[in-house]
Amino acid sequence: MRDGEPEMKTSVPLYHRLKSDLIRDIQSNKWNVGDKIPSEADLAVEHGVSRITVRQAISDLVSMGYLVRHQGKGTFVAKRRTSVAVSRLQGFAEELRTSGKDVALTVKHVQMVACSERISKQLEVPEDTKLIRISRVASVDNLPVFRETSFLLPPTEGAFEELVNHPELHNHIYGFFERHGVRIAYGKQEIYAERANYDDSQELNIGFDEPVLVVQRVTSDDTGTPVEFSEVRYPSSRYHYNVNLTRGDV
Repeated sequence: MRDGEPEMKTSVPLYHRLKSDLIRDIQSNKWNVGDKIPSEADLAVEHGVSRITVRQAISDLVSMGYLVRHQGKGTFVAKRRTSVAVSRLQGFAEELRTSGKDVALTVKHVQMVACSERISKQLEVPEDTKLIRISRVASVDNLPVFRETSFLLPPTEGAFEELVNHPELHNHIYGFFERHGVRIAYGKQEIYAERANYDDSQELNIGFDEPVLVVQRVTSDDTGTPVEFSEVRYPSSRYHYNVNLTRGDV
């Protein structure tokens, strides 16, 4: 993206890469709060992309609060917003370890796969984009407590080979991303219940059609780019979800 940087093959859309570059410029104080950033045309030339790509990246940064548009004047660096985390983002195994459990992870498969239509919508990438698919089973005291299927957008060209050759990296997927310069920032997840399928019964040692809790999560980096989609399936009899709630002044 920048002059003098080696070109790296990547499946990340251009506008996401441009967003990352612009956020880095803002965070490094290339432009200060209140400064007007270059025009779309100038940015397109500087980064070697189309004006449509620039416009899309800037629109996202406006939505994220990094930039603000003033009609007829241009786009400016916005005042930093203070954010409060609703809940700390942790990996599913990390959550169990935080609660004091000794978790053992068994990696079933590590594969490069073509992105399906369902996953492409979650990760906002074209169908057939190459992704890393990881299947794992987590156990506590030799009892399976969940099975997880994750789809990772490769952070670098050699990421797949690194995961294959170093199984210990599967214990901390977020840490693996961060080793490659991808800063994990937030996630959104959906939780629902359904009956166990064949793979659940085989890998979790539960009865067919037993209730399972399904958690689907999309994890994004600090540019807002989705980098991982995961589905975790818990036997309902082995998982308890606790939420602390407070009520302020009414």
